[in-house]
Order: sequence, then structure tokens, then C-alpha cells
Amino acid sequence: MEYFVLSQKEESGCPVGFLQADLYDKFYSDTKGVEHGFFSWYAEKIHYKKHTPYPEGMVLISKDKFYDFDIRSIARFYIVSDEFMSVCSEMDVAVTDSVPIKVVSKAGESISTRNYNAVLFEELDARSQTDPASTFIEEDGLIFRFKKLVLPAGFNRNLFKFKGLISGSNTLICSSEFKKLAEGIKGVNFTPLKDVIWSGVRPI
Repeated sequence: MEYFVLSQKEESGCPVGFLQADLYDKFYSDTKGVEHGFFSWYAEKIHYKKHTPYPEGMVLISKDKFYDFDIRSIARFYIVSDEFMSVCSEMDVAVTDSVPIKVVSKAGESISTRNYNAVLFEELDARSQTDPASTFIEEDGLIFRFKKLVLPAGFNRNLFKFKGLISGSNTLICSSEFKKLAEGIKGVNFTPLKDVIWSGVRPI
């Protein structure tokens, strides 16, 4: 099976780089006194031992003016459109947690015609769930980036990522079947895994 590496594609409503937005437990008209980094979805870092379930009613408050993307990451979680979630559901993608959210400006006004969700995808272990032919950049026994990723024989996930990596190596990877169903998804480039240059990936 052929696999593809997802990276950011700049289109109208699909910014590249970091979203100018933060996810809160509810809407705040003034966020200056609210330390969003203390919320569990920010505080539980990449080497977390457990995941605190996302609460209902979360709100993404953004400085950006308009969103029309299908998927972007913030910290360890993702802001994902209903359309992308539909493909994930059809392909039985392993989702650790998902909850609908509102996406608004700092004034509380909607900045998208789409419906979005906060999503945490299952995260794989780069050392134990790759083929031995894979090579890495590591320090003190911890893997930080891929030099070369080879998936093991019989690997059959349709959308996945590896835990604890940085730079382009922390992006999502999908199967050819997923890519086919995701045709028309906005703000995403698909590069064949065999051709990818990891340092050039703008991670989703």
C-alpha cells in the first residue's frame, strides 16, 4: 500500500504556519487574564501518560479573519472540519478524542461557514511501530525526527502520526485509500512517503 505525508497548503482561508488562535473551555470576551496553557489540552505535553477528555462547549478564539481549511494542528490536538471527520469515520481512523467546537473571532463572531471539532488522533511509537530499516535523529535515546521512515509489512492504518517527534516528522500520514476519499480537502498537500524530504514538510 502506498502512503502519503500531509503538509500545509496555502489557500484562501487556509493559513500556513501556526494558527493565531487558542482553544478555551468557553467564550471569553477578554482573554488576557485567562491562561489557556493551563487547560489540559495544552498542559498534557507530548509525553503525557493519560488524556483528560475534552469538555463540551469549547471555543476556538482566533485573531485570524477567516477559516476555510479542513485540518490544522494546535499543540498536540487538531482543529478538524466535519468533512474531514467524515472521511476519518468511513476509513475507521483511530481517534482518541473528538468534540464539536465553535470557531469565532475575539469579538465572538463566527469566522467560518464550516463546522469544526477538536480532535486528538491515536499516536504511534516511532521505535516499536516502524520497520527496522527506518532511521532517526535522536538524542539520549529519544527520537526527535525521521531520517527515513519505513512502515512494517502488514501495516494497515489509514491515517496516523507518531508521538513525540518535532519538525516535519510530527505530521499526519495517510494511505492511498484515505487520500482518494479526501479528494477536494482544502489546505492540504499529499506527498508520497517514498519521495518526502522531512525537513521540507510543513506539518499539518
